[in-house]
Amino acid sequence: MPLARLRAETWPSRQITMLVPSTAGGVVDIAARLLQPGLSAEIGQTVVVDNRPGGGGHIAAQAVARAAPDGYTQLYSAGSILISGVVRNLPYAPMSDLVPACRVTMGGFLLLVPAHSPFRTLAELIAFGRAHPGKLSFGSSSVGNSTHIAGEMLNLLAGVQAVHVPYRGNVQSLTDLAGGRIDFAFDSRAPSAVFLRAGQVRPIAVTNTERQADHPDLPAIAEQAPGYGIEGWTGLFVPSRTPPETVHRLGEAAQRAVSDPAVVQRFVTTGGAPPAFLGPADALAYMRLDHERTARVVRQANITAG
Repeated sequence: MPLARLRAETWPSRQITMLVPSTAGGVVDIAARLLQPGLSAEIGQTVVVDNRPGGGGHIAAQAVARAAPDGYTQLYSAGSILISGVVRNLPYAPMSDLVPACRVTMGGFLLLVPAHSPFRTLAELIAFGRAHPGKLSFGSSSVGNSTHIAGEMLNLLAGVQAVHVPYRGNVQSLTDLAGGRIDFAFDSRAPSAVFLRAGQVRPIAVTNTERQADHPDLPAIAEQAPGYGIEGWTGLFVPSRTPPETVHRLGEAAQRAVSDPAVVQRFVTTGGAPPAFLGPADALAYMRLDHERTARVVRQANITAG
């Protein structure tokens, strides 16, 4: 029996490390820690979450890409980590050096403005942006991530021509938005919640392709900019040469871990996005589709990390 197959059949026989490319308490970290207990129970081994922020997420991602392909070193990350190979030169290739065991969550973003913003509606913001090119600014939590892509997609499809202001994380971006130092920003529900509850920011639209049940009065941006639509997603990745048997077993265990209704509710209330599970094959197909769609925006908007 080939050694790789033998190892796959005995996997897992020891502790597993799940690297997270952000600090504790962030959206991705919260989702990873919601998955962790159930995954550990399903595979019968301890799963340790190891936060390794920095380098735009690539310290953790590269560590997993270069780890032994045995299923014991995993990456829980936002799917936007994959687009970075288009945005910047990297010492590894995210799309070919990592393979998804599953997609876990997916959810759209809110388009937010300061509480005192003169723009009461999406239509008003777009009309001003079209009439005054370069006068609006929008913030994102980093260059090339989904909140940045969301803004550039609005520029391209609505003709807004807003200036991008990158930050180092959600909190900085939302803090400056609340203070009126930028005109709008995109972010998911969880990090936005504290600013929304405090009345410091207002949502005026969603980035999903249609209106959402939790904000039925908010228009989808696609209503004003046909073709618009972007959702952030998270998934569990392993090195690309990991035996398929191990990848499938990991994906099946993760699916069982997030199928508990109580866990689903915790994802919604604390993680900001519900489980939207896809197994290895479907997750890979979705990953490629999302990458192609996002890479098109990156090229058209000439997004670079420099």
